[in-house]
Amino acid sequence: MTEEQKGYLKLILFSVFAGIIGIILILVKNLDIFSVIFFRAIIAVIFLFIVTILKKGIRELSLVSPLRTLLIGLFEGISIFLYFGAILRTSISNAIFLLYTAPVFLIILAKFFLKEKIEKDTITGMFLTLSGIILILDPRSFAFRSQETIGNLMGLGAGFFYSVMTFSAKPIMKKVSGYYTTFWQYLIVSFMFLFFIETKSFNGLYVNWWLLIIMGVLCTGIAFVLFMEGLKRVKAQKVLIVATVEPLAGTLAALLVLKEVPSFLTIIGAVLIIYGVYRVTRLKPVL
Repeated sequence: MTEEQKGYLKLILFSVFAGIIGIILILVKNLDIFSVIFFRAIIAVIFLFIVTILKKGIRELSLVSPLRTLLIGLFEGISIFLYFGAILRTSISNAIFLLYTAPVFLIILAKFFLKEKIEKDTITGMFLTLSGIILILDPRSFAFRSQETIGNLMGLGAGFFYSVMTFSAKPIMKKVSGYYTTFWQYLIVSFMFLFFIETKSFNGLYVNWWLLIIMGVLCTGIAFVLFMEGLKRVKAQKVLIVATVEPLAGTLAALLVLKEVPSFLTIIGAVLIIYGVYRVTRLKPVL
């Protein structure tokens, strides 16, 4: 397996682990969404600190490129804030779809700032996966009404900052590991969302502790280490296209846990996403 193939595999695993967050959020009780984000982030930070100390040593977390490291965390935090703000102000379908406009922004950033030559399969894969996401979310549920304009703009902003976070992390991944980037990224996110925590939020910890641990360890700590390690090995233009497996993973999790049978449109959307990711990740024949 080549380094690039390992990168694709890590990105797909990231998408699977991150994709089950939606199901966990449904199961969480008596916690507001911003408290969930904070506890998710701080649990991920504690987990990564312990694992890094045991596996690599404290030097692995020594600050490298402090400004860029800070920006990666800030952009991730802003993306999360705008995404959940969009969910509160518009439909969930709108918010998810607008978040996954991120590959479009990243392709533009890769073209003009990283000087990557945009491949034909990248463009094809982008259109296929976006079309698949639309079908999975069901186009009939989209509602771009004027009163939801702020929510839709926040969703678009979430997609933009998701792409900027990925773009910002790409250069630093030549120097550091996924443990480093994810640790500092979510340490910064935890500080950002600390201001949204109320005293009563801690009362929900007792009931939801095991769900929060799954979310913090598997869906965040492990997932984003895989994301960053995948980012290290894959061209920036392709990273978020491969990550569109995430809503597909969420659909499969809903089928297994909540017994939600996918519609015909969902199945067609899943096929489009899988084929789109295949077009991006397939090996080119050697002439």
